[in-house]
Amino acid sequence: MARVYLNSCIDKYNDNCMTPVDAAVLKLMLTEMQCKVTDECLQLFGGYGYTIEYPISRFYVDARVQTIYAGTSEIMKEVIARSMLGK
Repeated sequence: MARVYLNSCIDKYNDNCMTPVDAAVLKLMLTEMQCKVTDECLQLFGGYGYTIEYPISRFYVDARVQTIYAGTSEIMKEVIARSMLGK
């Protein structure tokens, strides 16, 4: 589902018709998915997931920051909600 929506947004962007709401939905969906996947991987690694010797620790840190910079997940939700409510 994410891949299809990403491809749709790429097409919209190339046609100069991608909206801020499209971008907000895409960022929210993909960053939350990234966090969920890395969190599950971290669970599999257990304590080793927190040590810098294993790449999962870096993946976890990278995934978490994605939900913060360039607009937090909460801001993305606000942008989406305002479009739905017409504000």
